[in-house]
Amino acid sequence: MEEKIRLQSKDGKEYEISKKAAELSELLKSTMNDYPNETSIPLPELDEKTIDKVLDYLTHFNGISPPEIEKPLKNCELKDATDEWSVNFVDKITMDELVNLTVAGNFMGINSLLDLCCAKIASMCKDKTEEEIFKVFNITETLTVEEKDKIKAENKWIEENI
Repeated sequence: MEEKIRLQSKDGKEYEISKKAAELSELLKSTMNDYPNETSIPLPELDEKTIDKVLDYLTHFNGISPPEIEKPLKNCELKDATDEWSVNFVDKITMDELVNLTVAGNFMGINSLLDLCCAKIASMCKDKTEEEIFKVFNITETLTVEEKDKIKAENKWIEENI
């Protein structure tokens, strides 16, 4: 029988996942190693819906890291950068879920999930004008031309990596 660990969302809901699948998460792996008798690992940053998505991801890959996503993306087609399952996984979620999943990937140290979420966001921006990006992310323009120029100058590296 496969060994399992228990996780607890910020809402108090309990989940089970195999230890093997959990090993893609640096947070879970280190907690399992440092506290082997822990009955439930609390995840106070994550709600139920986000944990459900994280568990789908971890269970699918079952402890095996997916191929690394090449950076920067060659084009705006995410399917050219990763496997079909991963593309479908991030294409079926809302913008709020994508943001929450990005935070979860970072918080839990699931680098492949974090890379996937960031690649999805980058694919939504690639080859788009500033106005199109604002529309995609529902951003209302409130910056002056000077403020925009300053932000662009401070973040020149972003353009080079998208």
